[in-house]
Amino acid sequence: MPAFTLVELLIILLILGILIGIAIPRYLQAVESSKQRVFCANVRTVVSAVEAWRIQEGSMLYPSLATVNALVDSYFAKAPTNPYTGTKLVASGDAPTAFGDFQYILSTDASTYTVSTLPACGE
Repeated sequence: MPAFTLVELLIILLILGILIGIAIPRYLQAVESSKQRVFCANVRTVVSAVEAWRIQEGSMLYPSLATVNALVDSYFAKAPTNPYTGTKLVASGDAPTAFGDFQYILSTDASTYTVSTLPACGE
């Protein structure tokens, strides 16, 4: 009965190891890229809610940080999530230090705001 030799089996295992060595890093890179895209899309969604709030209120001023975080609950049927933590996306007044951090800074006269994120979302 024909069978594989030990050398043939080792060559097959070597080829499989090389293929896995190529595939796993690419997979992990795709997962990270996906998280970043989802995070940035969710931040843009929150920023859109800020603009919608301003229009709805008929105000020339932007909302406070606390109001922005309240908007996440009230403007969406399901609050946007942070793909890095799996929790609700929440803005902070602190500078972003970890992936998934979202900073909202309101100017002193509330006429402008600044959004900073990590990873950077190109805004």
